[in-house]
Amino acid sequence: MTSNQKFTQLAEEVTNEVIAQLEQGKVFWKKPWSSYGLPKNYVSDRAYEGFNAFYLNYITGKRKYKTPYFLTFKQAKDLGGNVRKGEKGTQIIFWKIFNNKIGEKTTPAGETKDIVQTKFVPFMWTVFNIDQVEGVSFNLPGDVERTDNQIIEACQNVVNNYLEPAPWIEHGGSEAYYLPAFDKVQMPDIKTFINAQAYHSTLFHELIHSTGHEIRLNRFTEEDKATQFGDINYSKEELVAEMGASFLNAFTGIKEIVFENSVAYLQGWIKKLKDDKTMIIYASTKAFKAAGFILGHKPEHQDQEQQDTEAIEV
Repeated sequence: MTSNQKFTQLAEEVTNEVIAQLEQGKVFWKKPWSSYGLPKNYVSDRAYEGFNAFYLNYITGKRKYKTPYFLTFKQAKDLGGNVRKGEKGTQIIFWKIFNNKIGEKTTPAGETKDIVQTKFVPFMWTVFNIDQVEGVSFNLPGDVERTDNQIIEACQNVVNNYLEPAPWIEHGGSEAYYLPAFDKVQMPDIKTFINAQAYHSTLFHELIHSTGHEIRLNRFTEEDKATQFGDINYSKEELVAEMGASFLNAFTGIKEIVFENSVAYLQGWIKKLKDDKTMIIYASTKAFKAAGFILGHKPEHQDQEQQDTEAIEV
């Protein structure tokens, strides 16, 4: 089986599981984050990114692991331990980047530059939660719970430190939305929300939209600009915003916001995900990039895990 076939298989398996959750009224991308924050590799202490972060957080809750810390089969061996017999690992995705020269072009200044085509190829590898490992004495940080004031302070720091030029934020009215033409986020007054955390979570959603502007990540193509509510491109951008806001929730300590998930909302996502089994993976990748842009973070590469690209079951 090729890497692309493995990717397609994983995407279909995960999407079917997400659809099953939606049919039960549970929204995969709105699942509360652990107080430890994003899932991490125990050895490198680096947080997993994009789809991997969402999926490992989901797996941590589903299998009732104590912490969202993971490692590879080899890393467990290197620490002097081993994965317990009968434990099944979790497949996640590593994107390998290939740059191919496909031609040359002459700039207005008369310089010759290569035209490079970038290709992202997915590779699968398997990780295990530290609860699945024996023979290792794991040293973990304390489970730190932030106070409400600390969470709100962290939220405001995110907003205040948005990379300039930041979108204009205006308050008033009863709706929250982002207007690309004016690079403006419109928000209801904070007092109209159930609490300050709900306000900031909604603001994060709109700020993620703003990262798509052409002066930032340039996510809005001409085709996307022409879409209407309910169209597939509109839905993809909405999923990016919802997942991106969830990443910012995890970063600031917002663990759970109660939103009403209407039947129409749930059924709408079920249909979209059935139509596009890779949507959840690509949207989560863009969402993490958008959140990272707001936070001023650069993506990290977890090259130390490439050696375990094949699924391992013991």
